[in-house]
Amino acid sequence: MKKLLFIILSFFAITLLSYGNAYAYSDPPSITGKSVVVMDANTGAVVYGKNENKPYPPASTTKLMTVLLTLENCDLDEVVTVGEFPPTIEGSKIYVDVGEKMTVEEMLYSVIMVSANDCAAALAEHISGSIEEFALLMNQRAKELGCKNTNFVNPHGLYDDKHRTTAYDLALMEKELLNHEKYIEISKTKSTFLQPTNIFKEKRPLWNDNRLLHDAYECYYPDAIAGKTGYTDESRHSFVASACKGDNKFIIAILFDENKAYYDETPKLFDWAFKNFSTEKAFSKGEEIGTYETTNGSIIPLLADKDILYTKDNSSKEKPSIVINKDTLSNKFFNKGETITTVAVNYNGQGYSSEVLSGSDYEEEVLPVVGNLVTTEDNTISYKNLFMIIGGIVLGIILLILATIYIIKKRNLAKKRKKLFSSYNSYKNKY
Repeated sequence: MKKLLFIILSFFAITLLSYGNAYAYSDPPSITGKSVVVMDANTGAVVYGKNENKPYPPASTTKLMTVLLTLENCDLDEVVTVGEFPPTIEGSKIYVDVGEKMTVEEMLYSVIMVSANDCAAALAEHISGSIEEFALLMNQRAKELGCKNTNFVNPHGLYDDKHRTTAYDLALMEKELLNHEKYIEISKTKSTFLQPTNIFKEKRPLWNDNRLLHDAYECYYPDAIAGKTGYTDESRHSFVASACKGDNKFIIAILFDENKAYYDETPKLFDWAFKNFSTEKAFSKGEEIGTYETTNGSIIPLLADKDILYTKDNSSKEKPSIVINKDTLSNKFFNKGETITTVAVNYNGQGYSSEVLSGSDYEEEVLPVVGNLVTTEDNTISYKNLFMIIGGIVLGIILLILATIYIIKKRNLAKKRKKLFSSYNSYKNKY
């Protein structure tokens, strides 16, 4: 009996263990960098982090913000005239000269592909007039993106003790950059040439530093779409990269990698992310996510303002919870397509929100008040039910009065008959 019980318990234990393993995603590969984050580029959800909010010097990954501000504030064909300061900058550069003229697009290629410090400085001066003013713009934009541990003092990333950011903040910058097709186009370019300028009379060759793009390297990752490397002696190695498979897109940011191991580790980390997580759609833009019944019984369709996405753990059967904020739906009228409230999508500790649109026009009939009765403009009672109630009461009272009168008259008549009958009997007996 004991042996049989042992076999049964062992069977259940093995079954439960197998069940648990089937619904638990695998551990991520080991990463050398001191600060690491893996972010879903579609939703902003963090699927893996290690010291992701601890500030480190970012070296040339700083240029992600420089590129973002350039794309947001300049036309690609704008001409940048190099000032006196950019040619004096140390580190990686294409050796622009004072007075040299290049387009914004050419400088972006130089900054993204070969990490040109001189071009980053030239763009900063072109946009803000000085490095100091541009740094203020960088920090302002970082806050707008949700960065909480970033302080930039220059556009190129050369070491400064006050120049800091985090892996998480860099991922937010990369996420925003991925909305710019030009950034992806330049980032995926393996090699190109810059045309001669008013000063430099030969073509300048550019070779992309991101080895994930080149099939000659073992770390080649065919799904890579963007990235930026960085290095200074004090900052050590840093790397930000993005990859896309179908509708799924992930960002990896690594800071303070002592041994430049990120080229070997990043492809493995991408594979882990794509295997274990995916971007799912809770609702499509314009899809009805619910309804709202107004005080007069009208039904208003509630529509998604945009595609509402969430990051799914592929090992989980959990469904997202959808909560529409109906507390704000107190307006007396809605226009079709107008934002009228918000919706929250919660999944696995991650929260996503979006605006909700009205699916139809609605205007509540507001009637003027006279005394305690709601009336129309001609001061006649507007509710049919009120007429019926009052009429019923009046009719009931009238019927009650008539019935009472009838009963009283009937009783009086009966008394008179009784009295008359009594008098007749007395007279008859007498004679």
